Amino acid sequence: MDDMEKFLGRLYSAEDVATLLNIEMVTCYKWLREGRIKAMKLANTLWRVREADLRAFIEQSIEKGRR
Repeated sequence: MDDMEKFLGRLYSAEDVATLLNIEMVTCYKWLREGRIKAMKLANTLWRVREADLRAFIEQSIEKGRR
C-alpha cells in the first residue's frame, strides 16, 4: 500500500463505481455531478471516489430504502 492509499483509502474510477452499483455510466456521471456520490474531479475529466464515500452512499441508500 502506498502513502496516498494510506491517506485517502482506495480510490474508484467512475467506471468502477458504475460497475459496482450496477448502473449505467450516464447515471453514474449524473450522480457524481449532482454530488449524490461524494467524489473528487481530477484534471477536469477524471472522477475518483474514495472507498469510504462509496460505502457511505450505499449505506445511506439502504437506509432510504427501508423508510
